[in-house]
Amino acid sequence: MVTASFINRLSQAVDRIESQSQPRLWKVVEIRRDIGEDEYVARDRHYAAHPEDRDADVVIWKFFDDQETTDESRD
Repeated sequence: MVTASFINRLSQAVDRIESQSQPRLWKVVEIRRDIGEDEYVARDRHYAAHPEDRDADVVIWKFFDDQETTDESRD
């Protein structure tokens, strides 16, 4: 049988553990995407190249068109 004393000690232990753990910063990932490209295709392409980004909390889309890719290939 669970007593109020046991629940109280358990609650204090949980509070102590929570106070010791540091909050995890949000992981933000920027994914390049063609204007006409499906977002799931862009994500799959990016995650294939960067599997460490799969647990990202926020995805920022960086849109580009054919002209931008042509300019970048010259660099």
